[in-house]
Amino acid sequence: MIPTPMRPSFPVVLDPDEAVDLTHLLDLIEDWLSRLDDDARADLADYLDGAGNGHLAAAGLIATVEQSTLALHRRLKQANR
Repeated sequence: MIPTPMRPSFPVVLDPDEAVDLTHLLDLIEDWLSRLDDDARADLADYLDGAGNGHLAAAGLIATVEQSTLALHRRLKQANR
């Protein structure tokens, strides 16, 4: 399993190109996750099933990616005003 990155004690700043690239990547992941068929969702749930809550974890992952993508889109839109 990939370790969770440590939260830095200082703000992390992305340059505009990095922010756009990250937004694009999150868009692709969010789109892919939203189109998963039942078998693929079950596989994802199995992968995330550390505490026996794989289906809930998979739904949470999908919602988190979607919310993060929308938030980053909003921030970029505000920065471009």
